[in-house]
Amino acid sequence: MSGQGSKALLAAVIFMGVLLVAGSLVLVGVLVHRISHPRPNVAPVGASPAAAVLAAPPSGDYGNLVLDEPAGTHIAGLARQADTLLAISLSGGGPDRIVLWDLPHGRIVGRVRLTP
Repeated sequence: MSGQGSKALLAAVIFMGVLLVAGSLVLVGVLVHRISHPRPNVAPVGASPAAAVLAAPPSGDYGNLVLDEPAGTHIAGLARQADTLLAISLSGGGPDRIVLWDLPHGRIVGRVRLTP
């Protein structure tokens, strides 16, 4: 093997070693950051959907929400997103539907009707 070829090979091996060390440091840094700064309102993998709803309610007085829904309607589930939006799943009294409630403003901002 010539001297020029072995120098290029040595440079490539050193460069790849530096990339491996840098990548490992970045991976460890990301893991430490995610462990020390967990994301709120995220249910663990494999947890039931209700696990995310059991978080403490946001602080503040949001008043009363009046849902103008037909008789026989009942709440099938709730999900909160970032203390600003509450999704209320309704069933009975017609087709199943989801109502989106803007918590800070105390108003309905959207409705999703689920048809079979």
